[in-house]
Amino acid sequence: MIGHMQTKLFGLLKQLEIPYRSVDHPAVFTVAESLEHLRDEVPVKNLLLVEKGEERKVLVILPGNDRLDARRVAEVIGSRKLQFASEATLKAALGVTPGSVSLFSLLHEGSGGVEVVIDERLLAEPEVGFHPSNNTSTIFIPGSAVPRIVQATGHRLYTLAS
Repeated sequence: MIGHMQTKLFGLLKQLEIPYRSVDHPAVFTVAESLEHLRDEVPVKNLLLVEKGEERKVLVILPGNDRLDARRVAEVIGSRKLQFASEATLKAALGVTPGSVSLFSLLHEGSGGVEVVIDERLLAEPEVGFHPSNNTSTIFIPGSAVPRIVQATGHRLYTLAS
């Protein structure tokens, strides 16, 4: 059954004329688990960070095999120290639990103010996949479409140079 967030997502993709394909799979919580089911796809890591002692929230999107360099992300956005968001913050800001964070979580009503940082290499990929608010399916879109989604959802986008 398609939930409210997925209905909003498919409506946005149609409105922006972004081609997509959907793949259902068993629940996955990590990049390693996703590779078991999506072997031929580019792995993508989605992390929500918060600025220590502040309300600033940052969705970081990286190639799945890269390690997070929080200091570098902080420099790119002009922030102080960043740390991983709590499970409660994930739920409030993006409407998801750990393992389901995604670009598409920006459609959640609590996501206002969330900034996005994406590794520029992903923007050049023919296809990148994101969970549609649950981790039992993946929606693949062109990497070049990510900025349009970020803009359409009213968020600020930064890129990390490789």
